[in-house]
Amino acid sequence: MNDRQRALVMVAFGVLLLSPDALVLRWISADPLHVLTWRGLLMAAGMAFVLWLRYRAALPRALLRCGWAGVGCALCYCISTICFLQAISLAGAASTLMIYSVSPLVAGLASWAWLGERVPLRSVVAIGVSALGIALIVSDDSPGANLTGNLFALAGAALLALNFTLARSRPTIDMSPALMPGALLAAAFAFVVGGAPVLQEAELMVLAVMAGVLLPLGFMLVQLGPRRIGAAEVGLLLLLEVVLGPVWVWLVLGEVPGPTVLVGGAVVITALVGHALAGWRAER
Repeated sequence: MNDRQRALVMVAFGVLLLSPDALVLRWISADPLHVLTWRGLLMAAGMAFVLWLRYRAALPRALLRCGWAGVGCALCYCISTICFLQAISLAGAASTLMIYSVSPLVAGLASWAWLGERVPLRSVVAIGVSALGIALIVSDDSPGANLTGNLFALAGAALLALNFTLARSRPTIDMSPALMPGALLAAAFAFVVGGAPVLQEAELMVLAVMAGVLLPLGFMLVQLGPRRIGAAEVGLLLLLEVVLGPVWVWLVLGEVPGPTVLVGGAVVITALVGHALAGWRAER
């Protein structure tokens, strides 16, 4: 197996580790703010351990190198995480993941507007088609649909895109350490607003595995992928979470998206797959 093949397997495995996140959040019955408190603390602890393995004694310097852009990344990650949990709780896994999946495309548009980067025609087309799909998802009025949850997902996706753009504004600096204070900020916000978190023991154990182990490890594997394979291939593999996340929720909890969400999701996935394949062809 060559380096490229190992990178493909690594990124795919990382995405698989991330994919049960929506299921865990839908399964836990506690108040979303209580979940966010524990999730933020566990995520910060897991990221700290992963980053320590990578940087060891140089971790504080790596955190300081992020600078003000890192502060922006931390704030965007914090608020985006808050929006994600609210969206999952209100609108369900399928709608939320479909809307969040276009963040990299929106980040490309923001990089064009802010950093002056050229946006390929394939990205412009994919953004336009994805916007139509998201409009269908947001307009869904079937039983169980929730406009507020969809709007939370839209806000979270935009903030995640801004996070990507801030990280791209300093391409020589590793911005992943900024995720740690971002997770702590989210936990602090949830604690102040929601009070002392109350979770059942089984819920806390499952959340500890997901947020403290699987999420940091999955993010690390996905982040290392672009060193060996193109961004388009990474984007294509990330679609596994968009597909698998709602599938896990359907298989375990029986939550079936409405027909409008399925049609809108199909439009979004088609746009993203077409964009990734066109990018892959261009890179090759």
